[in-house]
Amino acid sequence: MKYPFNASPRPTIGIEEEFQICDPQTGELVPRVNELMAHADEEAKRFLAYDLIQSLIESVTDVGENVDDAIADLVVKRQRTLGYANAEGLTLGITGTHPWADPRQTVFVENESYQWVRDQLRYVASRNLSFGLHVHVGVDDQERAIYVANRARRWIGAFIAAAANSPFLDGVDTGWDSARSFVFGTFPRSGVPPELRSWEHYEAVMGGLQQAASITKPRHIWWNIRCHPTFGTVELRACDVQMSLRRTAAIAAAFQALVVTYSDAHRRGEPEPELEREFLEDGRFKGMRFGLDADVMDAELRDCISMRELCGRLVETAGPAASQLGTEGHLAVFCEMVERGNGACYQRRVLDELDGDMAAVQLRLLQESRELIETPDLD
Repeated sequence: MKYPFNASPRPTIGIEEEFQICDPQTGELVPRVNELMAHADEEAKRFLAYDLIQSLIESVTDVGENVDDAIADLVVKRQRTLGYANAEGLTLGITGTHPWADPRQTVFVENESYQWVRDQLRYVASRNLSFGLHVHVGVDDQERAIYVANRARRWIGAFIAAAANSPFLDGVDTGWDSARSFVFGTFPRSGVPPELRSWEHYEAVMGGLQQAASITKPRHIWWNIRCHPTFGTVELRACDVQMSLRRTAAIAAAFQALVVTYSDAHRRGEPEPELEREFLEDGRFKGMRFGLDADVMDAELRDCISMRELCGRLVETAGPAASQLGTEGHLAVFCEMVERGNGACYQRRVLDELDGDMAAVQLRLLQESRELIETPDLD
């Protein structure tokens, strides 16, 4: 079975954000996406999307030539989406999980694709009350996209750790920095992708899964990093959604620079290093569970370092390409994220300040989300 790759001539960038739809008075997650979408005109429906559950709305940027263009577009679309929520007396949450939502009350979007996912996964689908950030970067050749995706797997744990923004679930502090990654990670065909040998190998895997009725299309592959044949991109799917646009831009810039770095390496004919899968899996677990406060094995260099050092190596690897792209400032913010701590650390500090009152924490985070949409932190 063939899956044509619509190659992108430049390393363009697209960003997708998943927002909670919440009651601003109680903080509860509410299944009201249809009401929000009803306010959208035809132009807005180009950037707003349904996802699996009715308590989530997704906003998608246009294809941007650079990170700053994508973030500027994100500002406009966040504000318009919040406007639709306001019109219904609702608001948007921008954390990776809702602190206490009951999966037994999950309402699924009523279209064929999402109903298929519901029927396939049942309770696991209901449990997926999670909200992510996805970054697409254009690649100009399908074989190059496979090479880039293979090599970018080295950094999955680092991206999860730096972006972790979901410590609370089921009304408790889970002890995990990214409970979202754990919850979504129970989906089949998620987590660390396999090493693929070629585009032909990719097509063979997709085709086999489709023949077995395991998927109906390649988008039912939910790996942390995947090739997207329709968009002609390599996509990072490992990160929790971020309230801060500065942090969102930093993640996007780091990934774009890595894609450019590995695309150039492929053009030079640089051999693809072997990445030890056990180290990749352990790094992913450590990023989810401990965030930045763990030791990991670098799957390429095979030495034991701290997660913060692994993030430093990510920045070092991405640095030259970031200089070419003019995104060094965003990469500096990525370093700042690693130094100051991820969103999970911040949420726990708020919980301490509010004497363990989870409802008060949610209301504080919803208010801060609103403020950051209305007055973006771009400087």
